[in-house]
Amino acid sequence: MTAPAATSRERDLPGEAVFLGLCLLYLVGKAAFFALRIRGLVFPDEGSWFGMAEVFSRAALLPVDSPDSYPLGLVTHVPALYFFLMGKALLLNPFPRFDLLFLRLINVGLAGLTVVFAERLSRQVKAPFAARALFLVMLTNTMMLTFVAGSVSYDNLATLLAVVSLYYLLRFLEGYGLVDALAFLAATLAGTLTKNVFLPYAAALLLVFALGLGRRWLGRRTKAEGTRRSLGLRGWLLGLACLAGLAANLILYGGNLLRYRALIPGLDQVLPLEDCLQNRLFVRDYAVRQFASGKLSLLDAQRLALTIRDPGDRADAWDRLAQAEVDKVMGPKPRLGRWRYAQKWAEVMVARTYSVAAHLSLFKHEGDFYPYYAVFILAALCWLARGWVIALPGMGVMAFVVCFYTVILMQVVNYGIYQVSGLSGLAMTGRYLFPVLAPFYLLVAHGLLARMPRWWQVTVGLAVGLWFVTGEFPWFLRHAGPEWYF
Repeated sequence: MTAPAATSRERDLPGEAVFLGLCLLYLVGKAAFFALRIRGLVFPDEGSWFGMAEVFSRAALLPVDSPDSYPLGLVTHVPALYFFLMGKALLLNPFPRFDLLFLRLINVGLAGLTVVFAERLSRQVKAPFAARALFLVMLTNTMMLTFVAGSVSYDNLATLLAVVSLYYLLRFLEGYGLVDALAFLAATLAGTLTKNVFLPYAAALLLVFALGLGRRWLGRRTKAEGTRRSLGLRGWLLGLACLAGLAANLILYGGNLLRYRALIPGLDQVLPLEDCLQNRLFVRDYAVRQFASGKLSLLDAQRLALTIRDPGDRADAWDRLAQAEVDKVMGPKPRLGRWRYAQKWAEVMVARTYSVAAHLSLFKHEGDFYPYYAVFILAALCWLARGWVIALPGMGVMAFVVCFYTVILMQVVNYGIYQVSGLSGLAMTGRYLFPVLAPFYLLVAHGLLARMPRWWQVTVGLAVGLWFVTGEFPWFLRHAGPEWYF
């Protein structure tokens, strides 16, 4: 009796594993290069995040706000899972003189795990190999994502948890059972304890989860006996993690709402003013706020801004003071409407995702971003031209999550800041898009290549892949000067 012929999926497995390995090694290699070569005080906010990790390393469990932490911001009343984990990791470092490099390399590992789960996510939605390959190339060759992967930054853990939570949500929706639901909830609750920008992402996922749960209860339901039998030790541990995560979230966000009427309180709501003035970001915002309200003269506000040691934050404070002075003399200039602001927002976000926006910045020319726009627009046109007929299980969920998160970030968070400040680029960074990069790239790659002729897949796939590759690490090496390196 002859063995059945191997399916195309089985034949692809060895090649796919090699391709994943190459993408993973390339990302880890680049991130390790940044971790070992980029000097201190270059990565975005790394000085603060590393300082927070040191504060947590000195506490038996959780630290309290103290003179050591005042320059860093709040260590209480904020999501602190990343700092807790990094602080405890420092206790395991056998070479304390190299604490910064030690934590940077741990973050490289987090970025590697993100790629592994992103590849699993692409398989979960049953995307064809051509789309999965392009997806991995795009994800592992996004300039700001790779750059931050070599730094001490809570964005690395938040991005990993975003991919993990989406992966397990889709598994649950496909009917894989209670363990996947618990894994999804544990990852999502951990994400909201890592970074507050994770909250709108978690809201989108939980809405989809609730709808899926309702459909399951109204339709076919897993038998209770089968659920108990399949739960196992992993399921019980995940259940305990969910309970701990839920309790921690209720204490953090519920406690803040009850006490401060805000999910995350302002620094001056928790600490006395003289302690708050040790924090660079508070001084920046406070100087502008006091001048705008007439409580400080322009000269006094500028003197206060000069106490900010970070040159980027100091320059930002001066720009905002200049805008506030213009508003006082001329009256507030008309604000952009939401549609025009959306265009400006997209331009800034693309620039700060595919360039390097840090305490040192390295931006591409405006024309260098046009191919990125072309790729995204072409993918959207391919989806529309085929009437979504190439949609696979999970694609609709990913599209909803990407759109929900992006609209909240753009039109609620950033537009609200713009309405107050008048500065369209304020508090806008490509890092805020990291949670939805994986599902967005999957939608783009699938739209471009799925059910297309072979010649199209090869031509378009290679062209897009080469643009992402050459526009990232090689571009950085060509343009970064010696001031970037140790």
